[in-house]
Amino acid sequence: MSKHRALLILVLFALLAATACGGGEEATPTGETPGAGPSGGTVTIDLWHSESAANGDTLERLASRYNSSQDEVRVRSSYQGTTGEIMAKLLASLDSGQVPAIALLVEADAQMMIDSGAVAPIQDFIDREDYDLSDLNETLIRSYTTEDKLWGMPFSAATGLLYYNKVTFREVGLDPERPPRDLEEVRQYSEKILKRDSSGQVVRSGIAIDVRDWIRYVLAEHDDLFVDNNNGYDGRATKVLFNNDTGRWFFQWWHDTVDEGLAFNVGRNPTYADGLLAIVSGRVAMTFSYSAALRSVVDALEAGAEGVEIGVGALPGVPGGTGASLLINRGLWIINLRPEEEQEAAWKFVKWLMEPEQQAEWFAGTGYLPVNHSAVDLPAAKDVIAKYPLFQVPLDLYLNSPATPAALYALLGPFWRVDEALYQGVEAMLSGVKDPVQALEDAAAESNQIIEEYNQRVKD
Repeated sequence: MSKHRALLILVLFALLAATACGGGEEATPTGETPGAGPSGGTVTIDLWHSESAANGDTLERLASRYNSSQDEVRVRSSYQGTTGEIMAKLLASLDSGQVPAIALLVEADAQMMIDSGAVAPIQDFIDREDYDLSDLNETLIRSYTTEDKLWGMPFSAATGLLYYNKVTFREVGLDPERPPRDLEEVRQYSEKILKRDSSGQVVRSGIAIDVRDWIRYVLAEHDDLFVDNNNGYDGRATKVLFNNDTGRWFFQWWHDTVDEGLAFNVGRNPTYADGLLAIVSGRVAMTFSYSAALRSVVDALEAGAEGVEIGVGALPGVPGGTGASLLINRGLWIINLRPEEEQEAAWKFVKWLMEPEQQAEWFAGTGYLPVNHSAVDLPAAKDVIAKYPLFQVPLDLYLNSPATPAALYALLGPFWRVDEALYQGVEAMLSGVKDPVQALEDAAAESNQIIEEYNQRVKD
């Protein structure tokens, strides 16, 4: 491997690892107490988040600009670990009340936040002043709405993407401007990309896949639900639905492509970087990842990447799918354990963040997609697309995504525990301990038990 490529890998790893799970120092609490200052004027509030690298820098710039724009509210933004760690800290802090006024959390936390009783519903603020939601994305608003009440404010969206190396595509005779459209085509492309050494060992696979949440994207693209009751939006979810024909087809495809060397298993990929690093190292030509990593990727590659020219496309699904894209998002939650003046200050900041100018800046600085529709027409959004045309791909997928329950993350209290059951099922399948169908069925059975136990605890 050339020194240039080795250096690029290190840079890309640092950026992507930081984007996924935080690469900066966690802010330590200061002696200053949030709330009204000595004069009773400026109210200081804390914002907890899990963004870092390009995403964290952009969020810090936004908070700083807000603080400079007025003297009623001062926002202290602090990184609190990975998406799982920030939620664990928040839940652990509820009894003491040592919580922020605002928490920026992933969509998977929505039902648990609602069940915690620690949320000041955004709907209450909206109803009080007749706040206009008409310019905000309908699908994302629905993702935080249950029982006709909006609980958190969706702040940003992302879509799953297929990242691929155009250089390798050209090398093997594939059209670099036409990524595979479904998983059967991914297999066909991978057969052309596959390379073995003189001893028969695979040195290049078609695609890298991690042991994470891709089944949700495959289900959504096929308009299939993850859990019952319309993905939890028509009533509390009581069982999973992923062990259907679509799930079985995907698990079998997953098993077979890894077994044949066409796909490269990068494990749990806790940094979300390993699949992209496999492209840069030449180990694969394709991987699944997120649009939220896009800015960090282009920043890392801008210096010039020998043998790498990144393209992106829609995440391929099971043949015969709808082409729909599952939307992931980050939501702003106002915590009701803080004094009323802090909750009011938090609402002022939330409204400011939802304005088109801030939404456009967030999109340009991260790859997250704007919730405010007007943002895409502003210079910041247009300029980043002109400079990096790759940004147009997830934006088009996002704007054309249907507002159906299948396109939303499931509203599910024990989300992370169900995810863990799925991860273990995939690992058992790829290690040969279980065949694909048994692995999927066992994951579903364990998930249903987890959901039943959680619902019973909430009921009690």
